[in-house]
Amino acid sequence: MKRIKLLSLSIAATLFMSAFMACGSSDQSTEESAEDQNTDNTEVATDTPATAATADFSAGQEIFKAKCMVCHMENGEGVSGTFPPLAKSDYLLADKKRVILQTLQGAKSPIIVNGTEYPGGVMTIVELEEQQTADVVNYILNSWGNAGGTVTIDDVKAVKAENGM
Repeated sequence: MKRIKLLSLSIAATLFMSAFMACGSSDQSTEESAEDQNTDNTEVATDTPATAATADFSAGQEIFKAKCMVCHMENGEGVSGTFPPLAKSDYLLADKKRVILQTLQGAKSPIIVNGTEYPGGVMTIVELEEQQTADVVNYILNSWGNAGGTVTIDDVKAVKAENGM
């Protein structure tokens, strides 16, 4: 039993260190590509806002792959007890403002997601522009079976203003 606990702890520590190293690094070409896509998305004026059913989340998907996937996994299921799931997450879908804030600042306190507790302070802060934040949040809110709606760049700006950022 002690071996299993030690092995689990060792795996969690290894995953944490891998995530810390990967999330803190940046791939310039991926960032430039995402920024190019964001610029294209923001220059197109429409009379009606995009709905989750018609929106293109590819820019957010690229950001997720580059910055978030190492911890939350490609399928959004995370690592139980270490990195919370984003797929079908009761915690995630309960509060869009909190999703934006935690994308900007990380999760500082322990949280409970789908009945499992996750430690706070594990998520490293990934510096993103406001449009990139909206893009990745929209991707997460609408992937892996989530039907979380969308956020706008104005929502991101409002959360930043409310939190003195």
